[in-house]
Amino acid sequence: MDIQVENFLLNTSNDQSSGIWKITRALKTAGWRYKASSDATTQEATGNPNNDKWGGGVQVGAQTATVSFTIGTPTTTSYGGRSTVTGLTGFATTSVGHFLKITGATNSANDGTWLITKFNSATSVDIENPAAIAETTPGTATWTELSALLDTFPTLGTGAWWCGQGPSTMKVPIGASIPSGTFIRGENVTQTTSGATGEFLGVVTDSNGQGYLVIAPRLSGTGGGPRGWSTDLITGARSGATVTPSATVIEFVREIVFWRNTTTLGHIYFQVIDQASEATTSASGTGRFSTMALTLTTITICPGGATGLPTTNGFPVYGSYSPQGQGGSGAVTTGSQTWVGSSIAVNLGKSQILCANCIEDSGVSQDGSFIWAAGTPSVATTSFAGWGYFRVDEQEDGDVDPYVWYFRPAEGSNSRTRTVGNASNGSGDVWQSSFVLTNGSTPFIGWRRRGYQSGGVLNGDSWQELQAWWVGNTTGAFGVQNAGTPETVACTFVTTKPREPIWIAGWYAQVGNSIPINIRKGTLRWMYVVQGNAGTDTYDTKRWIQLSSVANPMVVGPADGTTTPVNQ
Repeated sequence: MDIQVENFLLNTSNDQSSGIWKITRALKTAGWRYKASSDATTQEATGNPNNDKWGGGVQVGAQTATVSFTIGTPTTTSYGGRSTVTGLTGFATTSVGHFLKITGATNSANDGTWLITKFNSATSVDIENPAAIAETTPGTATWTELSALLDTFPTLGTGAWWCGQGPSTMKVPIGASIPSGTFIRGENVTQTTSGATGEFLGVVTDSNGQGYLVIAPRLSGTGGGPRGWSTDLITGARSGATVTPSATVIEFVREIVFWRNTTTLGHIYFQVIDQASEATTSASGTGRFSTMALTLTTITICPGGATGLPTTNGFPVYGSYSPQGQGGSGAVTTGSQTWVGSSIAVNLGKSQILCANCIEDSGVSQDGSFIWAAGTPSVATTSFAGWGYFRVDEQEDGDVDPYVWYFRPAEGSNSRTRTVGNASNGSGDVWQSSFVLTNGSTPFIGWRRRGYQSGGVLNGDSWQELQAWWVGNTTGAFGVQNAGTPETVACTFVTTKPREPIWIAGWYAQVGNSIPINIRKGTLRWMYVVQGNAGTDTYDTKRWIQLSSVANPMVVGPADGTTTPVNQ
C-alpha cells in the first residue's frame, strides 16, 4: 500500500529531524521492515517494530480485544512467511501496513508485533510471521492493531539513529544457459517446485558462464535459498519461457540508516548488499547495517558510523554509500549535513512525504520509493526543497539495482564521493529542470554493475553520480510545439498535458574508470517533468504533486488522491 503524509508540519519550523522521524513512520507503514534504532540513550536491534526507539506504534481507535482468535499455519517457512489470522473485528483496507500485536498465545512464536500484509475482511488479516504456529488462542490472548503513523515525536538526542530494510532484488545465476523462449519484462515468473514467484526484470546471457536473471521477489517459496528460492525450473506466466538456475539465487537487500546530529544536521547511509557473502562483519569491506547493529558498543554511533574497518563498525565497502553526510565519520558531529539538503534551515513550511508500497505479495512487487519535499515559503509559496529515492523503469537488463537517489549537489557535476554525500545546495526550490535536467550537474547517485566483485576487487561494480535528460530539452521537442500553451501537445482533437519521462544515465568518464562508459539506469517511476502551471498543482485526481513554478518543474508521486498540498 502506498503511504503518504501530506502537509506535514515540522515539530518546530526548523526541526528538520522531525521530518526525518516522520519519514521513518511512513516507511514502516509502507512496508520497510524495522531493524534497529537508538534514541541516544538506549539502543536495540531485535527487529521488533514495537521496540522501535523512535516509536513503537499507537493503538488504532478501539482496535484491541482479549478474546480467542485463530492463527493459521504460515504459507511458507522462509522469510516473509504469511499467516492468516481470523476472529478479529474492525479491520479495514487501511490496516495493511499497520501491525498486529499478539500477547498470551499458547505458542510463544505467535506472540509479537507483526506487519499486516493483507486485508481479507473486517475479521481477518494476513500477518508476516514465518515462525507462526497454527492455533486457536485461549480466551486470555490479546490482539491490538498498531499504527506507526500515529506515533508522537519522541525525544531524540544527538547520536540517535534508525535502521530499516527496504525492497530486495534477486540475481538468479543461469551459467551459460540460454532461456527457452523470451521472457517478457514485468511478467510473473514461478519456480516449479519451491513455488517462489517474482517479477521478471531482465536477463543477461553469457557463453562464458556468467549469465543471470534479475527478478523482483513476490511470494516466497519453500526452497533452501533466500526467500525460499531453489535451483528448480523458472517459467514465465505470459511468455512460457523457461530456464533453470545454475547456482544458489542471490538476494540483494537494501537498508537505510538515519543518524541524527541536531534538529537541522545529520547523516543518511544507504546500501544494496548481497545478504549472504557481503552481509557479515567477518572480513574487511563487508557489513550489513542491521547485522552491525547487533554488536554496537557506543549508543550514539550508528552502524557504519565509526572509523576503521567494518569489524569495528566502520563504513562498509560493498554496496554502501552516504547520500548525505559522511560514512564512517567517527562522530555524528563530523561531516553531518543539512537534513533537507538546503541552506534554508529555518522557517520551513509543510512537507509532502510520499512512500510507494514495499509489501510484496502475489502479483505485487516491492517498490519502496520515497520522497521528502519540504516547503520553503520564504523563497516562494510554490517552492520546495528536499530529495527522493526512486525506482527506475526501462533499466538495463542486467541491473540488479534499478534505483537512484536525487540529491541536488551544490558543487555541480562529479562533486561527491561514495562516503561523502550532498552538501547544502543553497536553494529552496530544487524541483525544477534547471537543477534536475542540466548537463552542468549530476543530481542523481546510484550503482553501475552492482554485484560484480570478488576478493575485494570491484570488477566494474562502482558507485556513480548520474545525470538526467528529457525529450523536451532538445531542439524541436514535442513539448514545445504549441507556443501558446507550451505544456500541451495536440495528440487528438483535444490537447493533453503530458508528463514527460526523465531518463537517468551517464556517458562521461565514470568514477573509477579512465574511459567513458555509457550507463542507462532508466526512467524515474515517480518523478516527471511538466511545463507551466503552478507549484502545488495536482494531476490525475491528485495522484501527482507539482513542486515548483519555475519553468519545466517536476511532479512527483504517489500522492494520496485526496489532499490539496500546500507549502506553508
